[in-house]
Parts: sequence; C-alpha cells; structure tokens
Amino acid sequence: MIKNGIINGELASLLARFRHVNTIAIVDGPFPTYPNVETIDLALIMGVPTVSQVLDAILPHLDLTGMYLAAEFEAKVDAATVAEYKTHHRGLVTTVIPHEEFKIKVGQALGIIHTGDAVPYSSVILRSG
Repeated sequence: MIKNGIINGELASLLARFRHVNTIAIVDGPFPTYPNVETIDLALIMGVPTVSQVLDAILPHLDLTGMYLAAEFEAKVDAATVAEYKTHHRGLVTTVIPHEEFKIKVGQALGIIHTGDAVPYSSVILRSG
C-alpha cells in the first residue's frame, strides 16, 4: 500500500508513463475535452481542486524542463490572482503562447488532468525533457 505521494491510481499511472519529450496538461474546469487524449478527471465541484493544488501535489515527483501557459491568463485575469498562481509554478521555465495554440498542444499531450478550477486560462502544460 502506498503510504504517501500520489494515491489516485489513474493519476499515478499517467505520471509513471510521463517520459522524455512528453507533455501533460492540467486544465481548468470548463476546458474542453479531447476524446483521443487520456483524461484523469479530478474535478469534484467548480473550484475543487484547483490547478495550483494539483501542481503542488505532483511537481515534487516530476523532473521537468518547462511549462506552457496561455497568454490570456495574464491578459484577462487580475494581477493578484496571476501572481498567486505563479507561486505554484515553482520557477519552471514558462513559455507563454496564445490560447488557440495552447489548445492544440493539449490535444498532443500524453494525458490531461482535469480539475475543477474556476479561474479562466489557469491551465498549464508540463514539459519533460
């Protein structure tokens, strides 16, 4: 029995398969679904869990080279919320791209972790290698 770390079996399996040059998307509650990409649905209610909570849980277990963030996050979300969310990014090298390009990259990801986050454009794509 796992005593600590990721105890959600589907999420632990996805993270174990996350390898060099793969990406994993962590998306907000209203983000569209992608039928051809494995999705781990962690959403309980709108607002739970947040993208930040999922990042806090999984980042200690991953070796990452960077992340993608939609440009609209900073452009359309208040500065205090953006600053608070960025504290959970743990200083990862961040590439900011238009939301339309972001959605294309999600469709190319190894998997999607769906949250209940209500903050628009708070989704991230984690990059390995």
